Amino acid sequence: MSEIRTSVTLHRGADTIGGSCIRISHGKDSIILDYGMPLMAAGGRELDAAATKAPSLENQILLDVVSNDNRPLAFIISHAHPDHYGLIDYVPGDIPVFISEAAKVLMEVGNAFYDGSMRVARLDGCRTYRPGKVFEVGPFKVTAFLMDHSAFGACSLLVEVDGKAVFYTGDFRGHGRKSATLDYVINAVREPDVMLMEGTTLDDGHPSTFPDEGSIEQALVDLMTSQEAPVFVAGSGSNIDRTVSLYRAARRSGRELVIDLYQMILLDKLKALSPGLPPHANDHLKVYYPKNQRDTVVRQWGEGYLLRYAPRHINRSKVDFSSGKYLFRVSNGVTKSLCRGFMEAGVKPELVYSMWNGYREKQDAFSRIEELAGAKWQYLHTSGHAYLHTLKRLADGVAPKRLVPVHTLNAADFDRHFENTHQMSNGDELVL
Repeated sequence: MSEIRTSVTLHRGADTIGGSCIRISHGKDSIILDYGMPLMAAGGRELDAAATKAPSLENQILLDVVSNDNRPLAFIISHAHPDHYGLIDYVPGDIPVFISEAAKVLMEVGNAFYDGSMRVARLDGCRTYRPGKVFEVGPFKVTAFLMDHSAFGACSLLVEVDGKAVFYTGDFRGHGRKSATLDYVINAVREPDVMLMEGTTLDDGHPSTFPDEGSIEQALVDLMTSQEAPVFVAGSGSNIDRTVSLYRAARRSGRELVIDLYQMILLDKLKALSPGLPPHANDHLKVYYPKNQRDTVVRQWGEGYLLRYAPRHINRSKVDFSSGKYLFRVSNGVTKSLCRGFMEAGVKPELVYSMWNGYREKQDAFSRIEELAGAKWQYLHTSGHAYLHTLKRLADGVAPKRLVPVHTLNAADFDRHFENTHQMSNGDELVL
């Protein structure tokens, strides 16, 4: 009787950042790890925007991963960034999709506030997993490990079957507010047959000017204590680590932190999973109600839902435009409106850019805000992805028998930095 074959197939991710898709097979059974909307075409080339709006096998946004002779038992999503989950609505409804509890919260709130192209139609039917708790899919035993990443609740995935082990890091870093999770992973995962590890930062697009979240917090404190100007921060509302950095910096500087309804509801719902998150009683957090977000809340949860944040409510009529006591993390549209109010009162605001620079280069709104405020964006950001020293620490600690680069534009550089590197191209199968 022939031995049942176990293998790993890299459907996408060998030469791109985002859109990774990995199959683990054992005999006729298989599972898929991540199925996200790609951010770029092969080799980092610009993606056809029209293709992402109408994904298909023909335009190569969808992958041939669910045909009858290739049908997986389940899809397992590592975290709640669209480049990792964005194609799950194209998975047949009878194939289960697993996401973490935190990822489901992020996606549920996103479903309420995002436009139609960003919503996940099948979210209610997704199954959830918890970090550290083993679950089984067919012959596969899966363990998720909480990771430090800019997506709250991001997980790596250890898949074990018939004595073989495959470890997928997903997206991670070691310099955020959950950096201790890396020690736990290194102690828990030892010498898997294969480790698929991201290498996003192995290029010049992710500068390490600010090495960690603590340095972001301190830079904000230094800025706000050195002058009295109101500060506007452009950043991702779903980056909870950064919101915590803003919250702590505002408290240390004696400022009021102003966020919008989307961020407030996200924090509110995530507190059920992580009670240490803000807000806290009698603190310095205020909530701005943009009209579109207010309408969304009323439509989604009813007008009474707004009352829970009434003691924190602030709007344009309540802002003291003669004062520099504020730290704002609001949308570009609200930023423009409030900047105009401060400028009319003779108060010049400070602008802080706290995201990947690529977004700024693609959106004219940022330059228009500079013109309005008469100020330049100051760059205060640390990557959501691991820098080389952290990649080395994880690779040395886990000591995989074979290390496969994924989620990178620089797979060839792995050979210079790591041992036991096994290069794969999209579509390649590695038999264990």
